[in-house]
Amino acid sequence: MLLLVTSVRATADEEVPLTIDDPFIEMHTGAGSGYPIFHVVDRGQKIIILKRKTNWYKIRAENGKEGWATREQMQQTLLPDGQQLKFAELDQNAFERRRWELGVTAGELEDAPITSVYGAYGFTRNFSTELTLGHSVGNVSSSLLYKLNLLMQPFPDWDYSPYFTLGLGTIDVKPSATLIEPADKSNEFSQLGLGLRKYLSRRFMLRLEFNEYVIFSASNDKDENEDINEWKLGFAIFF
Repeated sequence: MLLLVTSVRATADEEVPLTIDDPFIEMHTGAGSGYPIFHVVDRGQKIIILKRKTNWYKIRAENGKEGWATREQMQQTLLPDGQQLKFAELDQNAFERRRWELGVTAGELEDAPITSVYGAYGFTRNFSTELTLGHSVGNVSSSLLYKLNLLMQPFPDWDYSPYFTLGLGTIDVKPSATLIEPADKSNEFSQLGLGLRKYLSRRFMLRLEFNEYVIFSASNDKDENEDINEWKLGFAIFF
């Protein structure tokens, strides 16, 4: 059972009875206004929420009939203590308390377009870890990046919230065409980044980020490591 309310706590195994406070609640055969109404539950009768689908709730009446009701009608029911049912909204507070995050970004890696997907887990409101896979295709080579990040967000309650990242990973470079026989190469790297998050609505957020990479490419023939920059913009969902 899925029940999100601000004035009562329920586990997944509990069934909290709600009392109809409107003249009636209409039960549809499916989660949508296009589904026909097949039953009406009158004022004073009790119902139980079984699950949610967008803004529709599957309910069970006292007579055992099960159907779907709108969010608007469900908010006109009463909890066992007589208070009106209120559903918890996904808002800035939910964004600050998020634990999991999935996103996609696009931008440039040293003038070559790059697309990345990532998953993140938040340990606290300020610290999280991220796993990122990036793919960049340039004129002379393509690259795959595998990166593990630690992210610090010092002001999670800000509307525009800055953050810092520190990461390690591997970049695999595959030349596409050269005059000499191309050779694939793989190097490890470290990364330092600065970004900005903006909560949009419901479960969506916007993310803008700039990263500086130090690729450990020094060898017997090359004395210095390589520095490259990346910027990217993307969207993510959290839960």
